[in-house]
Amino acid sequence: MTAGDRAFAAVLEREAAQLASFVLALVGERHSADDLAQSTYMELWRIRHTFRPDTNFGAWSRTVARYQILRHFRRKRREKVMFSSDAVDAVAAAYAARAGDARGEERRAALERCLDAVAPAERALLKERYNDDVPVKTLAERTGRTEGGLKMALMRLRQELARCVQTRLGGKEAADA
Repeated sequence: MTAGDRAFAAVLEREAAQLASFVLALVGERHSADDLAQSTYMELWRIRHTFRPDTNFGAWSRTVARYQILRHFRRKRREKVMFSSDAVDAVAAAYAARAGDARGEERRAALERCLDAVAPAERALLKERYNDDVPVKTLAERTGRTEGGLKMALMRLRQELARCVQTRLGGKEAADA
């Protein structure tokens, strides 16, 4: 292994958690995100010679990951729910805007504290939908709700969690100032 390879490996190792977080944000399902992150790491290693050290590694690696994700969604085109390439691009752009934000761990911790405040039944619903990737239709049937009603409830829960996380992070920022 050359010195350049060792330097590239060190940068990749340092950035791996951020890249995995980016992939999960775009894919939304942990198992697929883990697989895609792993294939992205392998692709990055394969094309390492194309990376210019004087450029932004995070931006470059997220671009490679985005193409891996788009390829994944094209392969899964038969499935009912799919993000358009515009949606993937929009989330990628939003993530890139926050890429300089070193508060990812703090944000995750705030989310966990906010989830602790959610009623157990709602927390279970969120887990099934977003961690276990259970389709809305299945959850609606299981809970006796309409699909539209369940989608609205999930949207409200996400909004409530987003407000809670912002409040927790905002309070921390105010305390740090």
